[in-house]
Amino acid sequence: MIEVEIKVRILDPETIGIKFKNHGGVYKLSLNHEDIYFNMPEGLRDFKETDEALRLRKSIEFNKFDDTVGKRINYYLTYKGKKIDKSTKTREEIDVKIEDIENTRNLLRVLGFQEIFTVKKERELYEFKYKTYLIEALIDYIPILNQYFIEVECLLESSVNLESSRDVLFEFLNLFGIKKEESIRKSYLELIVDKFKDNLRKY
Repeated sequence: MIEVEIKVRILDPETIGIKFKNHGGVYKLSLNHEDIYFNMPEGLRDFKETDEALRLRKSIEFNKFDDTVGKRINYYLTYKGKKIDKSTKTREEIDVKIEDIENTRNLLRVLGFQEIFTVKKERELYEFKYKTYLIEALIDYIPILNQYFIEVECLLESSVNLESSRDVLFEFLNLFGIKKEESIRKSYLELIVDKFKDNLRKY
């Protein structure tokens, strides 16, 4: 799958949440994500140089508006290819649901994959039907950065409709006063590395 994704910084998540609802956004759930990133074994390609990523995710899902809905925990192994668009974070994504995160983590270690860093995210997921698109919008808080972001995305089977899908997402963000030039192409891991590069080992 091709994930067409745009990320922007925001200052007021509560106002954005209200605007989402006013424009037909449906709150789906809240999530706490704990993402462990890996690099390839020594001597093989470097994901920092190739703009790829390999991640193990623990996903805690809950409804912050309804205490009667129990929490669910899921685990995923995800590969992200290099970005294929100059103004967004669009890239190939292969997402595999797994049952045992610790055994998978140990397997990657035994095979020589290098554990780089763990990124924690607090998220609210909204869903929109905009034109002919199903758009997911996330309001994210990244504790280590102490910053809020929006990520909006849609999934494509191939890159054939990439340009039109990207334009629709930028048009969608205009509804909330967000301009194209505010788009951030760096991943959260890259933003963290930039901020704390003197304290992190080479990614």
